[in-house]
Amino acid sequence: MSTGDGVTVSHADRRSGGTGLSAAGASQAEGVRALRAYLEGEGDPWGDDELGSMVGAAYREVTRQALEVYDSLVEHRVTTGENVETTSVNYRSVEQRSEEETARLLRAVQQA
Repeated sequence: MSTGDGVTVSHADRRSGGTGLSAAGASQAEGVRALRAYLEGEGDPWGDDELGSMVGAAYREVTRQALEVYDSLVEHRVTTGENVETTSVNYRSVEQRSEEETARLLRAVQQA
């Protein structure tokens, strides 16, 4: 497929891009799981006095929110990659049907 600005993108390029996005997302998901395990393994090093309790509560909340954002970004990357791959297959299918229909019409015109 060629865009209006002269850039050509093949079905293989789309498929490869989608696969790459999905793989990057899967790799990042492993990183998020490792980060979560590490942070959960750290325990509560702030102590149980008033200040330590406040710092610990704030830390846990910020960590929880950050991990939710990371999970969401990873999921979005994997989903985007899958969607790009599906789009590639769909475009190729439409392109093949268009080529077949064009050939059929040309044969019909030539026979007429």
